[in-house]
Amino acid sequence: MSGALRDSGRRLASQTTVLFRITVLATLFVIAGFGYLLYQNDQRLADSIEQESRKIEAVAFMLAQTREDALTPDDLASLRDAFENQVLSTEQRLGTLEQRAGAPTRVIAASTRSVAFLQGAYGLRHVESGKILRHVLGPKEENLKTPFGQPWIEPDGTGEPAEFQFTGTGFLIEGGSLMVTNRHVALPWTSGDREKALNDAGLEPEMLRLLAYLPDQTEPIEARLVRFSDVADLAILAVEPSRVQGLGIPLADAASRVGEELYLLGYPTGLKALIAQAGPGFLEELEAEGTLNFWSIASRLSTQSKIHPLASKGIVARISGSAIVYDAETTTGGSGGPALNRRGEVVAINAAILPEFGGSNIGVPVSHLRALLGEVESQ
Repeated sequence: MSGALRDSGRRLASQTTVLFRITVLATLFVIAGFGYLLYQNDQRLADSIEQESRKIEAVAFMLAQTREDALTPDDLASLRDAFENQVLSTEQRLGTLEQRAGAPTRVIAASTRSVAFLQGAYGLRHVESGKILRHVLGPKEENLKTPFGQPWIEPDGTGEPAEFQFTGTGFLIEGGSLMVTNRHVALPWTSGDREKALNDAGLEPEMLRLLAYLPDQTEPIEARLVRFSDVADLAILAVEPSRVQGLGIPLADAASRVGEELYLLGYPTGLKALIAQAGPGFLEELEAEGTLNFWSIASRLSTQSKIHPLASKGIVARISGSAIVYDAETTTGGSGGPALNRRGEVVAINAAILPEFGGSNIGVPVSHLRALLGEVESQ
């Protein structure tokens, strides 16, 4: 074979015209060029598929987290069954903690009006195109879904921006218009591995809306992030000063002590607990209308003055420079709530739950909040 190739090469060089040889060489170069282009195209396609896969995984992860705060028909059915059977569900049980725990009326009454139910949503911006992910619409203007049952969202979608919704708790500080919450509430995409998943997928989170509902106020207040801590799970929000005059909770000067009694305020389980507190009549209204809109339910609860924090009592079990551990009952949604001493002063900001340790919870000591406030004042 090698001899035949050498013989063919000699014949090609000695028995063909120059034009023919140039044509053959040019053809070979064109074929090589096409091969290289195909290889490059395959690489770009593989990179694109990998990028899309990462984006789908990141979006699915965000949606899974969002479902914790969303309402489904099954949730309403569970609440209805609990009302009909007069069985205390998790949400109803939390609604009775204030009475059962015997938290001092003075502390609860003085602080309740300053504890806000936070409701927000963020979107995802495609870094390469600079466009925010939107729903892809069908021929009847309906939101389409992928073959895997997830919402179909793309940078070039023509529907509304895709919302990743969340809830939490915040409270006003005495003597101003600043509201405190957790960093993982004000910046929900920073929890766990969410931020890394988004970066790998070429997506950038962006807050679309953040509302604060205060008890006894029928309209929500727009809130904006002022500053967050790099060392503690804390964030400070700003709200309209005219809406919060005379409100706020004082901060404790002294550190808490092991064995000290404290009282925790917040909105554990979010909308579900608020609906349970509102009673069967409110639930019947929702079922009659057949709507489970994340925003309209909160607005209706607020209009009917049915937004109030839940209270529970606990004992401080352990204290360190970075955390206070206590056993006041709460759950997801209570993050960002104030932990108060007997004088009604904030000694910690509720940050995490430890269900594997009998319902123990972790709070950020108020000293970290004072340090963060110092950074805000020095801006």
